[in-house]
Amino acid sequence: MQPNPQTRQSPAGTGRRVEQHHQSVRDRTKQTSSRPADPIPALLARLDRVRQYGNGWRADCPVGHSSRGTLAIRVGDDGRVLMRCHACIDVHPVLDALGMELADLFPARMEASAWSPRERREAVTMADWRAALSVLGTEATVIEVAAAAIGRGDMLDDGDIERVHLAAQRIHGAREVLA
Repeated sequence: MQPNPQTRQSPAGTGRRVEQHHQSVRDRTKQTSSRPADPIPALLARLDRVRQYGNGWRADCPVGHSSRGTLAIRVGDDGRVLMRCHACIDVHPVLDALGMELADLFPARMEASAWSPRERREAVTMADWRAALSVLGTEATVIEVAAAAIGRGDMLDDGDIERVHLAAQRIHGAREVLA
């Protein structure tokens, strides 16, 4: 399905923060493949009814669902495109309809020389911290749900108890990363 120029909203007005992201990717990336440094502009140009939504975009799914705005798109911390159609779930039919491949959702590989050793260490440290904080948030929720059940007088079954123990182990592991 080709974008309809009469209904497609231009991605150009998608916000200053997004443009800063694009410029940051372009500034820091030396391409080693034919893929663009930032895959978002190519993707948004192929979609109908693109509109900014929070930290990402919503668009009509090109697979042809009757509902509008089912395709959610955002950029992950590592520059890859995170995309999900809430109607068809699987990303492959969406990519097929756009004439794209899964590899097109990833930015071009950066040369090792694009980063100094210090910048590489900082990037790895930040990725570790983000992952650890994500684990803490998820596992704290598991503990909170179990505590609420106990507070209501509900009994936890063996599976619940095992999950609470796993949450505690993951919290301790995340704590070690953050220390």
